[in-house]
Amino acid sequence: MKNNSKKKFEFSDKTKLLLLSFLIALGLWSSVAAGSLPVRVSEQVEVLQVNGQANWYYEVTPAVVEVTYEVPLIGDKEPPVVFVRLDQAKWGDQELTLQTFAPTSGRLISINPSKVKVHVEPIVSKLMPVNLLNMKVEPGQVIVTGPETAVAKVADIKTESPVSGAEVMQLKAIAVDKSGNLVENVKISPDLLTVTIQQAKDIVTMQVAVLPQFDVPPNVFLKSYSVRPRVVTVQGTASALESVAFIKTSRVTVGAGSSSAKASLQLPEGVELLETEDQWVTVSYSAERMVASEFILEGSVYRFLCPESVQLTASDIVVTATGVDYPSTCVFLGKGGNY
Repeated sequence: MKNNSKKKFEFSDKTKLLLLSFLIALGLWSSVAAGSLPVRVSEQVEVLQVNGQANWYYEVTPAVVEVTYEVPLIGDKEPPVVFVRLDQAKWGDQELTLQTFAPTSGRLISINPSKVKVHVEPIVSKLMPVNLLNMKVEPGQVIVTGPETAVAKVADIKTESPVSGAEVMQLKAIAVDKSGNLVENVKISPDLLTVTIQQAKDIVTMQVAVLPQFDVPPNVFLKSYSVRPRVVTVQGTASALESVAFIKTSRVTVGAGSSSAKASLQLPEGVELLETEDQWVTVSYSAERMVASEFILEGSVYRFLCPESVQLTASDIVVTATGVDYPSTCVFLGKGGNY
């Protein structure tokens, strides 16, 4: 009797190995193909500032922008480098276009916004006194450095709040404007001050007159002046105020005519204004030009310099054995040759 049963099919070991190799290769190819597909990414990137001048202040707005770019699914996903070239900026306000370096193995799609606002101004410094109520401060002056507009706002140097119970301490210096508000973007050197709390019994308060100081050219006569306020209230230790009869101002340059100018108060060491007082006073003055005159007296030429309003005559001049008498508003320039 004939056997019709079929023999079961089986892969040979060689065929199995070949099939397995094919499947592995197919998987690897699929992974590579999938990894090469682009992926879109959006994120916030900081704007780098490059090629700026060391003595200029730059303010870039906005400081962070949104960047959209494409990178492969598999691999590095570093964002583009976004920067603004500050060597293209000028003093004042302007808009500059952002520039980029493309991402690694990818491409940039967009930047939002594509431009930034850039403000440029010089960096300056000024010396400021440190005056604290009922406190001795070392050093008594600091240097304030920063953008020109910010430094111009600084009206006073204060410190952080003193430590309760301490007599001597180091406190951080703070720059404030006329309203007492903190001024940003400035640096103070030194930024730490040694502050000594003075005992209340050692502090004396008194009112003293303000004495303006003038620079008067030889060809100008100062007729009159006034100062507001005429009296300021100061305080300090009894020893510091003992010899204070008045408070001088900074020097005011006088020109012919009537004018007024702001002058700062020059406080002696150890003397302070009360916090409610202003550091500045207004000095008003009236002045006129000086005019040269010559007179022949007793055979000699006498030369004088007098204000325009003074009509000097020979009768106003008296020559004596000891000298020459003349109006006090005039200046005797000297005696010439004989006639």
